[in-house]
Amino acid sequence: MTTGYAPVASLLTERPPEDHLINRVPQQPPARGRSHTPSPLHQQYEVVYEDGRGNPLLAFSDGQWWDIASSSPRPVSVRFALRRDPSWAGAVVQTICLWMRSHPDDERSFDLATELALAVGELARQRA
Repeated sequence: MTTGYAPVASLLTERPPEDHLINRVPQQPPARGRSHTPSPLHQQYEVVYEDGRGNPLLAFSDGQWWDIASSSPRPVSVRFALRRDPSWAGAVVQTICLWMRSHPDDERSFDLATELALAVGELARQRA
């Protein structure tokens, strides 16, 4: 048996494919009578999540979560984003992880990792 060694790329410098979630808004079939032009929210934020009725709920841009359910968007914590709608919790974590991988040298990546660790720890203790 032969074992070969080769350089392995660092996970810190690995980048997701360009067409991954962080760079594109998930495509949904257009409703009748609607144009294919993205909404102003989808142009302003990298990711927009909607509630069950299709109303904007949470958005993510430049390493920051936003509560966009009211008339005035406000920045919110990772904890808030995870708890806002439990059906989106997995997508919230995935969005954070993809953003951190895409921005390994950004100081905000460390802040997001810390917020995520604290929020997950808190949620795990509540469920126990």
